[in-house]
Amino acid sequence: MGVVLEAKQVDPPQALLPEVSVGTNSFSQLYLFAFATQGELFHHVRMQTLKEEVARYPEILGKWQDLQPAIQALQHTEAHLPDQSLLDPLPSELLPRLEEIAGDPLIEKSFAAIPFSFAAVEIDKLVAPQRSVNLEYATRLKKAFQERLSLVDLVEICLSPRREMPPIQHLEVAGNTHVFSSQNLDVRFLGAFFKTLSSEDLQFADFGGIPAAAIITFVGYGSAPVNVFRVDNRLVLGNGFHRVFALRSLGVTKIPVLVQHVRNWQLEFPPALSGLPREYLLGAPRPVLMKDFFQDGFSIVLRAKQRVKAVMLQQAVNQVDVPA
Repeated sequence: MGVVLEAKQVDPPQALLPEVSVGTNSFSQLYLFAFATQGELFHHVRMQTLKEEVARYPEILGKWQDLQPAIQALQHTEAHLPDQSLLDPLPSELLPRLEEIAGDPLIEKSFAAIPFSFAAVEIDKLVAPQRSVNLEYATRLKKAFQERLSLVDLVEICLSPRREMPPIQHLEVAGNTHVFSSQNLDVRFLGAFFKTLSSEDLQFADFGGIPAAAIITFVGYGSAPVNVFRVDNRLVLGNGFHRVFALRSLGVTKIPVLVQHVRNWQLEFPPALSGLPREYLLGAPRPVLMKDFFQDGFSIVLRAKQRVKAVMLQQAVNQVDVPA
């Protein structure tokens, strides 16, 4: 008589997770959290910083709550402080260089919509739409600027229509799709325009045919000068935030800027700057100012996720026969 063996249930082998880490590069960031809303603070820490920072969010929120009485008192004692900003004329000996800058085609086209002038302004009273500083980038700027703090140097740093920028990377990912990326988040689409063909353009007609017209598309960076929007006596920083921060860190209190003179803020002022609505930037008696980044305790250093900015351009063409 044979022996009957009872079958045993054998568990399948445990699947092993591949040892592949998922993460992101990071940088040191100064975040002006004292003026943020609770929701803004939560989303910034959760979405923009490393998990180690997310883990200490309760601590960060506690510090934010402790600061709010001081912020409310500041908003009361310094109400309408930004409305006391002055435009100081620049020395007459700088006039030839300023005229040269004003006449540069890049400046003329970038600021054609609103009248502009040049003036010296106090950094601390500038309304600052940005909440955060890339400390590593600001440190590089400080090293580049520390031996160039004369007024002539500041004109070049703050007003020159051209400045050194990181290279832009390009990849054609499909026959009609181009992707551009840069470590500088200011990279952007600069418009597309009709171009009358010249004989030199024929070398780019890779698909043959009989070219008759071209559309040229520009990708690059925004305008170079540090510019401010002037609404009544309030000055709102529009471009050049990190340069302004770096110069203020070096002890510079006044800088030359390009001033855009806004006459009708409902129509001429952008709806938002760096995520802050114009109603706050122009209407709050005491909005965020550049001076707040240098107030002890108002900012916190975080490890933020490193980003690059990508601009994708796609051609969309429709060709159909229609009744004559």
